[in-house]
Amino acid sequence: MIDRKATIADPTPRGRMSAKRRHHIFSENCTAHHVAPCCLCGQPIHRHNDQWIIEHKRALGLLGKDTNTNCAPAHVACATEKTHKHDLPMIRKAKRQGTPKQSSGRFRMPAGVVFSWKRRRYVRADVKDSPSTEGAPTHPYQLS
Repeated sequence: MIDRKATIADPTPRGRMSAKRRHHIFSENCTAHHVAPCCLCGQPIHRHNDQWIIEHKRALGLLGKDTNTNCAPAHVACATEKTHKHDLPMIRKAKRQGTPKQSSGRFRMPAGVVFSWKRRRYVRADVKDSPSTEGAPTHPYQLS
């Protein structure tokens, strides 16, 4: 199994929306008999006459909770527009930004390598600067 750490781009697991839970969320938001406002446009939703869904106020892909307090009824057209124009671009941006790839941002010297100031480059730790090259140019175009 792959062990992944949670990032902003990792969505909250979606639970199954049962009919009872859907009814309960609609009833919590009711303002009149079988009428509740759309959480996105504010227009009334008639339970049996309009096409509506339960919309997550904060998208699960943006680490919104899958709880009843984060859900509200919305028209299908309003929810589709919100999803495509607001939620999906934000989720894509969060995935692009992601988390640093386990890097502190600093250069880490590989094991067994040291910097030779004389040669001005990294060399293996077992290679020593020999005295015979003392004073000789280290670069073919370098003058002594």
